[in-house]
This record gives sequence, C-alpha cells and structure tokens, in this order.
Amino acid sequence: MRETVAVGRARGVEFADGFVEKQLAFLDTLPAEMRSSMQNDLAAGNRLEAPWLAGGVARMARESGLAAPVNATIYAALKPYINGTPK
Repeated sequence: MRETVAVGRARGVEFADGFVEKQLAFLDTLPAEMRSSMQNDLAAGNRLEAPWLAGGVARMARESGLAAPVNATIYAALKPYINGTPK
C-alpha cells in the first residue's frame, strides 16, 4: 500500500496524511478468514487481475523512477497464474 500511494503521489494523486495507516488499521479489523477476490480467483484457477494491480504499480513505479519491490515481487510470483492455473 505504501508503494502504491508513493506511485500515486508521484503521478499527482493527492492522499490525506495518514491515509496508509488508516487503511492498514481498517484491514486489521477484518476477519482472519476473509480473502481477496484475486486470492479466490487464484484458488479457483481463474484468470488474475495481477497485471493491472501489482503489475501496474510496479510498471508505474519504474516509469516514475521509483522502486516498488513488494509489488514487483507479488507480480512475479503470480505471473505464471495470470491466465489461470497452468495446465
């Protein structure tokens, strides 16, 4: 989330001070068994939105001269599954 906000700010998006901390605090209130839609898609062998999410952050970070190692790593790990479970 910090990488994503940094990329957004570099591209002119305004975020309130404390935005990341507020969002992370909210995430701490969610049930432990809750899963993201992409995690559900991965488990079901469906196509993933990774190129537009973590991949997009990694790409825009590079274009902005920033590093986004967490998003780049997540994208690299999910890349084999982008079109669903490899056959």
